[in-house]
Amino acid sequence: MKVFSSRFLNTACLVVCAILGGHAVAQTNPSTTVQQEVYKPLQAAQEALKNNQPQQALILVKEALAVPKITPSETALVQRTFAVAALAAKDFDQAIASLEFLVSQPGLTPAQQRPFLESLMNATQQKKDFPALVKWARQYLSADGTNASVRPVLIQALSVMNAHQEVVQEMLIKLKIDAASGQKTPEQELRSLAVSYRQLNDKPGYEATLLQLLEAYPSKAYWSEAINLQANRVNANPRFDLDLFRLLEETGNLEDEVAYIGMAELALKAGLPAEAKRVLDKGFQNALLGKGKSAAIHAQLRQQAASKLAEDEKLFAQIERAAKDGNAWVGLGDVWLSKQDWVQALALYAKARALGNVRREAELNLHQAIALFKMGEASQSRAVLAKVTDDMTAMAVANLWRIQTLTK
Repeated sequence: MKVFSSRFLNTACLVVCAILGGHAVAQTNPSTTVQQEVYKPLQAAQEALKNNQPQQALILVKEALAVPKITPSETALVQRTFAVAALAAKDFDQAIASLEFLVSQPGLTPAQQRPFLESLMNATQQKKDFPALVKWARQYLSADGTNASVRPVLIQALSVMNAHQEVVQEMLIKLKIDAASGQKTPEQELRSLAVSYRQLNDKPGYEATLLQLLEAYPSKAYWSEAINLQANRVNANPRFDLDLFRLLEETGNLEDEVAYIGMAELALKAGLPAEAKRVLDKGFQNALLGKGKSAAIHAQLRQQAASKLAEDEKLFAQIERAAKDGNAWVGLGDVWLSKQDWVQALALYAKARALGNVRREAELNLHQAIALFKMGEASQSRAVLAKVTDDMTAMAVANLWRIQTLTK
């Protein structure tokens, strides 16, 4: 896993170089308090760095540090150059030692500490010393550091360490920051949060994060998992199983024999043979049905759906004339919905609403919203989906359809 972006690494190194240019060069003047014995090798080391000769700079810096009676202020000055040279030479052990010396100097303000802390994070990341990386990242954040890359780096380091509870804690902070700034949380960060919730066996947290991923970064895989989680929920209302299969088909996840047969059987059970036949026909066209050991069963089910559809078609006009209340019109609307005639379905749902006293209003709202969405009326669909209440399964399924209206 990539813990730092290259942009962050470069920034960290440049900050220390800026300190070197702003302080070390200015202070290494022989007329000031720096001894000549320290000044000469230190100046030469800085010239070597300018000429992209970090190994030579390291030799010269060590020479400066070896001067007898070097003062504490001179030592701090030399350690600045030592840190930059070590980073440039990829001697991360020495870079860390020098930077730890610098960041621990007494009297430093948080603003003065922050550049050293950024470079410490750079060096510890290069060494893959994630506990140290976490330590310095936390110190940087506590010092009110404003580099936006640091918290994601901290989260990724904690993830590598399998510190899942801490990942969750940091991600909750990150989510609030992103929401306040109107920024979209990166997919990889949400995935890290989902993994940590799963490792902690926090099912509500995991499912909530999966829905965030689905809404922000919709994918076939996320849809498959979210739908299957809902389908397998304990105490779920089975009346909404067919609506989950419809969503499975809508998101391109109706793709094996079991799914096709399962949806067709539910449609037949619900008295919707037109939908059953359409799904079975599609399964045969896609060469997922009608072959292998179950070929005869598939053919029999297909014939059953066709026969039931023919029978219903003969009686449909009579049933429509007999419809007298809202519940009857909802049932007829569902038939048109199963035939994917969205206009007729919406017309009959409107009649049902006008008559009132609908027994299962959650289903009416959900099915009307699906028809609106399929008609291209996504915003109206969401408005109706928001009315789905009372039944927890209906609300969960409606939320999934709401997300689908946002991602199309």
